[in-house]
Amino acid sequence: MDEMMIRLQTIVGHQEEEIASLSKELYAQQKEINTLKKQMAVLIDRFRTLSEAADGPQDKSPEPPPPHY
Repeated sequence: MDEMMIRLQTIVGHQEEEIASLSKELYAQQKEINTLKKQMAVLIDRFRTLSEAADGPQDKSPEPPPPHY
């Protein structure tokens, strides 16, 4: 019975260590995801600004025909 109790305590101890390790890794990954989201938002804004500047004015009316028509 004592051997079984020691074995179970050992298993629980290893599991606690593994859970703590996984928790630290999850925290680090979440921080990285948050950083990447912020960077992505900046890049999207920059892309939109450059795209709008490259497109020129947003006048959607058709060009008038040349004078000889």
